[in-house]
Amino acid sequence: MSVFNQPFPHNSTRRGAFMTAAGFGIFISVFLLVFRPFELDIIEKKLLIKSSILFGFVTFFCIFGTSMFLNFFFPKLYSEEKWTTGKQILNMAGVVVLVGLVNYLVSPLLFDTRLTWEKAFYYQGIAISVGLLPIIIYTLYIQNHKLRQFQQEASTLQEKLKARKGEQVGIPQETVLPVNNIITFEGDNQAEKKMINVNQLIYIEAASNYIKLFFEQQEKITYAIIRMTMKKAEETVTPYPVFFRCHRAYIVNLDKIDKVEGNAQGYKLKMNGAGDLVPVSRNLNSEFSDRLFAFRKPGGLGD
Repeated sequence: MSVFNQPFPHNSTRRGAFMTAAGFGIFISVFLLVFRPFELDIIEKKLLIKSSILFGFVTFFCIFGTSMFLNFFFPKLYSEEKWTTGKQILNMAGVVVLVGLVNYLVSPLLFDTRLTWEKAFYYQGIAISVGLLPIIIYTLYIQNHKLRQFQQEASTLQEKLKARKGEQVGIPQETVLPVNNIITFEGDNQAEKKMINVNQLIYIEAASNYIKLFFEQQEKITYAIIRMTMKKAEETVTPYPVFFRCHRAYIVNLDKIDKVEGNAQGYKLKMNGAGDLVPVSRNLNSEFSDRLFAFRKPGGLGD
């Protein structure tokens, strides 16, 4: 049961939903055309092809349409941060039921039949028997494949990170951490301002119309909240290459990364002294790796 509680890489983009829906739609069409289950072997070839294409299109339409609808109207419920393998399977099981319902409704277009309760249960049985097992297998495969991939890549990054930190041992503290680099965050509200030393700022997190600035103060981690957009915050730290926007909701100080971990959703960063893990968007994995180990002169963070 622990597998069903594991994070799952939920792709909410239109392209990702389209590719997944197209894959299952093609699978259903080919499966029906080749194996001809549920008495499809007794119908003529033209009707078989027409039926296979129509049921495949219904599968595509239900998966793609449901994904776009739910992600648009319930973004928090379907956010990747809370998405698990179990939720993915339950969500797709609901789509299978929808596919069975739509197949039942369009069946009179193909066959000389009436819409009855008996036919409704019959088409639900077909949809579940054909679609549910492949969905479970596909979901578990993707979860396991992505988990292994990102754990292996994160382990490689962690080894490089440890090696880089080892190389910095012996460099004078005042050389690596200049004391005069102060960043001033000016909020949208009048006279709202927060000044933080570059070397004390750990990461920035979006919080609706505000941002949270997590920084070191008297050997403890604290935070300040300012009314500011992430775009403006990113522009504020742009002069300092040590900062990197790794996610739509996070900007991190690359020198404050303590550990790189990985799960099926991608990289997770353990920041110095911080309890929560910071995610890295999967489309930024390559750029993150390059930036994390980019050469920086020891003369200062802003060089």
